[in-house]
Amino acid sequence: MTEEHVVAPFDLSEMVGGRRGVVDMSVPGVTLVIVDTFAALAWAIVGALATAAVVALVRLLRHEPLRQAGMGLLGLAGAAALAAITGDAKTYFLPGILLNAAWAAVTITSIVVGRPLLGYVIAVLDRGYAHWREDADLRRAATIATAMWATVFALRASVQGYLYAHGHVHWLAPARLGLGLPLWFLAVAGTLFVLEGRRRDADAEPDA
Repeated sequence: MTEEHVVAPFDLSEMVGGRRGVVDMSVPGVTLVIVDTFAALAWAIVGALATAAVVALVRLLRHEPLRQAGMGLLGLAGAAALAAITGDAKTYFLPGILLNAAWAAVTITSIVVGRPLLGYVIAVLDRGYAHWREDADLRRAATIATAMWATVFALRASVQGYLYAHGHVHWLAPARLGLGLPLWFLAVAGTLFVLEGRRRDADAEPDA
């Protein structure tokens, strides 16, 4: 087997839709923060929804995938609807806080029971990691990676939850943005680092 073709653990660019996908996912949140600095949160939510809709429309007109824009628009719409139903604009942030808390609980539980969630995730993303349960070193790496993601989810939930519970509404948008993509990329980079060199060629014949 030649060394000319090296398969990456998984294609991060493909997962997020490249640079354009990162921008499209970030723009509504940035809009929310900017508008929230000089207007009521309700208007910031409207601005974020409008921005997400424009992003989706531009992608549609350019015949580009709508995955990132569509998911962002659905999430924003659901959160905005909750705020409208409750009559309290700050509940816009509640679904995200609860979702991060749930993921923190799931990832931590998976570590406690000895079935780190990232092991299953990487096995699905790349068959070269399908042996993670039989490989002690890879299983340890999967546990470390899962702990990284658990930290991200727990940090997001705790910081935003504190701000939400104490009524610091105007800090919720900056906190959500600051704890969003930056921490996501750090967790992905950390995952790739701990998995480095542990991939097995999925097409290779097993040892006799």
